[in-house]
Amino acid sequence: MRSFSVLVLICAAGCLPDDASSSSSGGVRGASGGQDAGPTSGASDAGSSSRVDAGGGAQGPDAGGTQPSSPLVDSDCLDGQYRETMVDPDAEIADLVGNFSSPDFMIYIEEVLNRRYPLGWHIIDRGLREGAAIGHCIDFFMRDRSSAERVNSQLSTAVHECGHFLNMSLNDDAFVIRRDLQITCQDGDSTDRFGRTFARSRINDDDYSRLRPPCQGNRSPDCDSYADIYLDGDPDNDDFEGGDQGFNMLAEEVVQYINSLATSYAIYDQSRYSTSARDGILTHLWWIQRYLAHARDRYPAAHQFILGNDCYRRLILTIWGRAWLYLEATEEISQLTINGGEIETLVLDPNLLAEIEAVREAHGCR
Repeated sequence: MRSFSVLVLICAAGCLPDDASSSSSGGVRGASGGQDAGPTSGASDAGSSSRVDAGGGAQGPDAGGTQPSSPLVDSDCLDGQYRETMVDPDAEIADLVGNFSSPDFMIYIEEVLNRRYPLGWHIIDRGLREGAAIGHCIDFFMRDRSSAERVNSQLSTAVHECGHFLNMSLNDDAFVIRRDLQITCQDGDSTDRFGRTFARSRINDDDYSRLRPPCQGNRSPDCDSYADIYLDGDPDNDDFEGGDQGFNMLAEEVVQYINSLATSYAIYDQSRYSTSARDGILTHLWWIQRYLAHARDRYPAAHQFILGNDCYRRLILTIWGRAWLYLEATEEISQLTINGGEIETLVLDPNLLAEIEAVREAHGCR
């Protein structure tokens, strides 16, 4: 079901014609033979040889990683105990930029990411190999390979979308967080899609939506342009729309928007323009909070399922901690946000922060 949803959304964005050639097949290193290319220099992920599935076990190691220190995480719970080896935005890549060759753009991507954000290459590499049955994530989402600048400008999207292809290729509700940490849950889709939650677009009906309503095609800094994409449609009609997906796919977007921010942070010095990298993850954190609040008020069975499910509690706390790790690291980089300050204010609503605290309590952190 998740793979079908991805195919629908990809085609909505514009599918390649059947005879489209895969120009990215030439010059690929590490994307064949089932081998992880691994880091070549710069930052690296600790514990890359192991994988912990937190659906049935403890948090993964990454012993050399950085923990979030934001006051919005709890050091006595999973969110504050999360660790990850951070990106290295200062790693030298001038030689790669100077020697860029369009036919070898995949080699360029691999080398840039392995120096600055090795997890990003790991995601692309696995997305290409394991998500091949869904499609070629680079061909779908990186059309302009003419220069290093153009490739860099699409790199965040590439990691994000290849992350979707990777997770959709796995069984159940699988979420690859790090090389050594995959969380696999079950039954997280909406009840109309054979799960135990509700359509994510239903949060449009809550009391918070008016604070930043869907843009509905308008161009205003005070509206939620992401809602037009992810909270669209009518969950009560007979047509499939993206907003019909349940909590699992809302959480999936949080995972990928963290990857987007991490990638944008890794190469922010290569861009002359501002991006909405922080805005995207802050918006989705706000939606997670609102979803939990709406479940508590209107869908008690879904609320009981999520808070009573060890796997989904682990997922919520893990992505909450990981998100604030990168939001904290990029707090002073104005280039990575457009309206992030306004959105963060919404996330900091005490009533919504209480929803995350309720997850901690349900997980035994209190």
